[in-house]
Amino acid sequence: MSLPENRPVAGGCSRPIRLSGHVDHVDVGTGEVRRAFTSAGELGGVLHVRCNNRRETACPACSAVYKRDARRLVLAGLAGGKGVPETVTGHPAWFVTLTAPSFGPVHSRRQQGKGGPVRACHPRRGLCPHGRPVGCHERHREDDSRLGAPLCPDCYHYGRTVTWNALVPKLWKATRDATESAVAAAAGLTVAGLRRTARLSFVKVAEMQGRGVVHLHVVIRVDGPDGPGSAPPGWASGELVADALRGVVGSVAVPAPDPDAGTLDGTTSGDGWAVRWGVQVDIRRIALDGPTDVGRVSNYLAKYITKSAAAGGALDHPVRSLAALGRLILAPHVRRLVETCWRLGQDPAFTAALDAALGRDSGDVPRLLRWAHSFGFGGHWLSKSRVYSTTFTALRTVRRVWSRTIGAAMAGRVPVDAFGRLDGDPNTVFIGVWAYAGRGLHLGGHGVGADPPDLPASRAAGSPMGTWRAEL
Repeated sequence: MSLPENRPVAGGCSRPIRLSGHVDHVDVGTGEVRRAFTSAGELGGVLHVRCNNRRETACPACSAVYKRDARRLVLAGLAGGKGVPETVTGHPAWFVTLTAPSFGPVHSRRQQGKGGPVRACHPRRGLCPHGRPVGCHERHREDDSRLGAPLCPDCYHYGRTVTWNALVPKLWKATRDATESAVAAAAGLTVAGLRRTARLSFVKVAEMQGRGVVHLHVVIRVDGPDGPGSAPPGWASGELVADALRGVVGSVAVPAPDPDAGTLDGTTSGDGWAVRWGVQVDIRRIALDGPTDVGRVSNYLAKYITKSAAAGGALDHPVRSLAALGRLILAPHVRRLVETCWRLGQDPAFTAALDAALGRDSGDVPRLLRWAHSFGFGGHWLSKSRVYSTTFTALRTVRRVWSRTIGAAMAGRVPVDAFGRLDGDPNTVFIGVWAYAGRGLHLGGHGVGADPPDLPASRAAGSPMGTWRAEL
């Protein structure tokens, strides 16, 4: 058995997930169960579904859909739509960029404005303690492979880099909570009083920098107490929120274990260090005078969603062992970041201290090992407040209903459930029973995209699904 030529599978997904199982429809009133769909009648006895990978290097088709959904999610919170009233365009909003601190000088392209002259990378003289130049006088091109790499790898704080990445979610939560308290104090209210008067909503996007650290791009919006459908208080239209946020970003810190204690700078100690934001913080008021401004900001945020952690997609999947890492072709800086995650992740004392700093229980696999392919960052690449706008689930549900409706219309029939009722009838409940059957297109044998028979499903084709076990 082979795939019919030019037959679309899972919306063109490069490596769809294969599922075996069925869907039953249940009558709410009588409890009657009817089989509505089974994968037994599909090609190879499996159903192909999208992988929904956000990385373009992993799956261009799913990445394009994810990017469009992300743009719609951000846009709805600024311009309205998808359940958000259009009056939200009059609510005060700010675009905030939070950066990481410096962990050592890296090669960078310094350009004066867009299209301006390129300046020297690091015009300094002298040698570091390891005998390497402390400066770089080159004017790097945009495609220079050295961009983001440290001038001296031995001086660079790799341990602090991956630890900082791991603690970004905790640092953001501390920032969000402290901002609410600071805004309440500036407005002369308690936190409870603030929540009865206004609500701070946000959408946050993480961007992996070339030097291997995460930056956050955030849209913060002030609504009334009932969310986007209620008017914000008058004091929110000024700079009170922005001033409070600047003070919080400059002072908030999360205690963390110091992986680089005793390094050359002599400023660290074995007692730990404070994880903070970098000095480069950008807080701008969003001017929503027209659809052009709204679309520009939304596109700027959404374009970061499909960026992978490394060029070429070499780290699109978890690194399960140092032996597997040795088989990958990576830049030295990227390789050392992953090796640092493994070195620290195999240290029980440091792992316990990091879990304590995060306030989470330790899992079966140390956190730095699980997220070594993203240099320690294990947070969500896009997250938002509950009432900021719509959700990915809602967008996918609408698209699924639309596809079924169009498919039925093209077949000359009405989309109905197993009881003959129109799709979406509240008297029918859908129950699906599915089992993971592999990844990739089923080609009727062990050809391209099919899993070899001697590999368990959780490990097939390098799949991140199933039980994750590091090979120590």
